[in-house]
Amino acid sequence: MSQDLARAFLLDRLGLRGPLWRAEDAGKRAVGLGMMQIDSIRSTGLRNHEIAWMARTDAPIASLYDLYYRDRAMLETHYPLFATRRDWVPYLLKDFSKAVNQDQLKEFRPLMRKVKKHIEANGPVSPADLESERVVGGFNTIKATTRALEYLYHTGQVQISGRTQNFHRLFDLTERVAPELLTPVADYRSAHKSFFVHSALSVLKLATPRQLAERVSHHVGTWRGGMAVAKKAIDDALDHQLIDWIESIEGEKQHRYLALRSDLDRFMAGIPPQDDLVRLVPPLDNLMFNRRRFTELFGFTYKFEAYTPEDQRRFYFAMPILYRDRVVGLIDGRKEDGTWRITGLDLMQDVPLEHLRAAIHRFARIAGCEKIAAAPGLGKAQRAALLGKIDN
Repeated sequence: MSQDLARAFLLDRLGLRGPLWRAEDAGKRAVGLGMMQIDSIRSTGLRNHEIAWMARTDAPIASLYDLYYRDRAMLETHYPLFATRRDWVPYLLKDFSKAVNQDQLKEFRPLMRKVKKHIEANGPVSPADLESERVVGGFNTIKATTRALEYLYHTGQVQISGRTQNFHRLFDLTERVAPELLTPVADYRSAHKSFFVHSALSVLKLATPRQLAERVSHHVGTWRGGMAVAKKAIDDALDHQLIDWIESIEGEKQHRYLALRSDLDRFMAGIPPQDDLVRLVPPLDNLMFNRRRFTELFGFTYKFEAYTPEDQRRFYFAMPILYRDRVVGLIDGRKEDGTWRITGLDLMQDVPLEHLRAAIHRFARIAGCEKIAAAPGLGKAQRAALLGKIDN
């Protein structure tokens, strides 16, 4: 397999190649990603998970939130914030309370009982609904009731059931959100090793042995054995032919990746042709879940600069631009009233400007804008091709 074909395989399996998902299939295809990272930054007019959704489908963004909080085929997990396929959650959250500071947990149990009784009587609550003293935690200090909600989550008593209009998390009792989480997984000890490899590679789709071991360790949890357990689980998965090797060649350099045999069989049975669709991919997309892999496959190092001091960064929310199985550039933009303003554009490879225009206008239209503008620095040809009233 060539490195070009390896890139095509990865993008195809991640839903970033070929036609956009049909609306009726989008929910099922999103669940097939395993996890989607949730982030609240919306300088572009859309949040990370919303951009990831629209990079793959024309289904309305409301359908994504239905998937998470109405149908609950994916459940939001807490720190880091991911939407995770529901049938994985019993494995990934098992024994999570062992990672919690036990002395602090003991200290907070009385308040946890009080908060839980409040939820039982009043329904879902957000941290903003509860008032209490502040304690050390988070970026500085947080309310004691917020910490109590977090401990209730970590001990499996509540789940994230939705979001408020201001995007605050809503917590509800586990028995109301996903009652199956209250029952331990019966075959956990015999099945969990293959599960962790399968889930990790279902998320990455393609990975070197080290990249896969790091992801398996993340799914396993450091308190369950970390990298040592991960490497043993990968060896077992190879022995049982759950996963297989991809040998990739680029010039004189050889690469070795691992992938699920089921994904390889499906891809090789009918490799879809390249398309001319330009996609804007968010900084925390599944494509970037392993930054080293991204660098190795696409040829440059990506840095998420939102938390970098302003005078030290090039972009704030730089989105990779995909075209014909390549990352051809980066774009950043900001929603300002009804205008989507391009604040940064760096094209590293040629891309037809009419296709880039279609992608930018589609993004801005979904973000609720009416026209495209740009900060100084955009080239004359780019300004002529990209700016103006948004295409319908």
